[in-house]
Amino acid sequence: MTIEHRKIIFELEQDADGYPPVKREGLWAKPLLNGNFVIDNIPFYVAGISAEDEIEAERIDGELLFKKLLKPSGISTFRLILTDPTINATVRAQLETLGCKSEYNESMGLVAVEIPSTTPIHPFLAYIAAKKEEGELDFEESALRHKL
Repeated sequence: MTIEHRKIIFELEQDADGYPPVKREGLWAKPLLNGNFVIDNIPFYVAGISAEDEIEAERIDGELLFKKLLKPSGISTFRLILTDPTINATVRAQLETLGCKSEYNESMGLVAVEIPSTTPIHPFLAYIAAKKEEGELDFEESALRHKL
């Protein structure tokens, strides 16, 4: 039997500059027998949520809306804003060698990065610090779950 994923809607707060560029983000999640959900993709804009987090959602007007985080996973999530989107494949290949998963949002030049709990975070942090110094990207911490 295949578990059918559900889309959970997260309401986002935009800053004075209109970031993030959307007011809502939908994340895929697997339903659990207890009625809760486990996030099953990397968030681009939702802060404080990572893949494998257990969450509670409520159905309102036919949509499942995020209610609260119940059990954080050990996964950290970062966003990388590329100054040159053509380097995305190179950056993502390097992230993979560091043990990180990633997804790319072409319209924003944004890479969402997942650092598994079993992957050391220091090589990733050194990599993004060096790339920032070189002017190739900027980054934003979304959910830091690793101990520094």
